Amino acid sequence: MSSSPIEQLLASFDSLDVEAALALFAPDGRLLTVDGRRAEGTDQIKQLIESFLSQLRSTTHRITSLWQEADVWIAECEGSYELKDDLLIRDLPRAVIARFGSDGLTDVRVYGAHERELSEHHIDTGMWVGGRWVPPL
Repeated sequence: MSSSPIEQLLASFDSLDVEAALALFAPDGRLLTVDGRRAEGTDQIKQLIESFLSQLRSTTHRITSLWQEADVWIAECEGSYELKDDLLIRDLPRAVIARFGSDGLTDVRVYGAHERELSEHHIDTGMWVGGRWVPPL
C-alpha cells in the first residue's frame, strides 16, 4: 500500500469507519486527540474513536504537507466537520504525528489550537475573539 499511515487513518475517519481506523493501531497503541483526550490499548482507542465519530455526520481532511523520518510520520492538514446538529466547522488546522511499528500505529498525536470537543460549541450565545470565548453581555 503506497499511502502513509496518516493518510490511511484520516481516510478511515473520513469514511466514519471505526473498525478500519482501529485496524491500523498496534494492540498497545496510544492516541491523543486535539481536545486532550487520551486512550491506550485497543479497547480505549476504539471507545475514543467511536466517541469522536458519533458526533459527526461527515468529515474531510486535506493533507497540506507530509513527511517521514524513520518510523515517524508527520502531517499538516486541515479538517472540516459537519456535526449531527448541522453545525459545519471548516478548515481547522491540524498537525498529526504518528509512530508506526511492526504491529501498526504505536502512537498518534493530533494537535490543534487547544480546542474543546467538537460537540461543545456555542451558538448565538457569545463569540470567539482573539482565541478567547466572550459570553454575551
